[in-house]
Amino acid sequence: MLNSKQILILIKKIRWLKKKESPYKILEEYNIKPEIKQHMIRVSNYTEILADLMCLNKLEIEEIKKGALLHDIGKQEIPDELLNKFTKLDEDEFKEIKKHTQFGLKILNNKKYAKTRIENVILLHHEKWNGNGYPFGIKGKLIPIEARIVSVTDCYDALTSERAYKERFSHEKAMEILISESGNSFDPDIISMFELFQNKFEKKLKEYR
Repeated sequence: MLNSKQILILIKKIRWLKKKESPYKILEEYNIKPEIKQHMIRVSNYTEILADLMCLNKLEIEEIKKGALLHDIGKQEIPDELLNKFTKLDEDEFKEIKKHTQFGLKILNNKKYAKTRIENVILLHHEKWNGNGYPFGIKGKLIPIEARIVSVTDCYDALTSERAYKERFSHEKAMEILISESGNSFDPDIISMFELFQNKFEKKLKEYR
């Protein structure tokens, strides 16, 4: 029989072990395609850096990072022939692709990770600053900051990664595209911060190459 002091020590040890668990453990709960999984891991790491630069608190950063780690789980429901299509998607195909944000929210439903910030990232990371995004076409600061942050890191990883329909771009080319979309697709303040500390993202990118 453990005494109160031993129980307290055990509780502290359990908490310590939980902190030592892989941050990617949550992905084990979903049967995620390898290429989607690796993309989400990279985006999660970029997101942690950017959220910290945007002066969010520890809880916010932790939840946004988890949201980024799950942001594309809805693509599990999208046919591979669409995700890996070599040519431009037609209108109907793009409509199908856009459903992945809502599919993701359904997959997340009733899970312990279904917290507001995580849900916002999954559902709203394709909204655009100018209101031309999806699924709702909301604009500016009506888009939660967690979704605005992940929209940037998601795009950065997509640009610097090889896809079936494109070669990977250099960090410099990716930055050029991101900056050109400041005030259109992306929050100008977030892009300014990303640009100011771009060396941090380039350093992380080099770890993946």
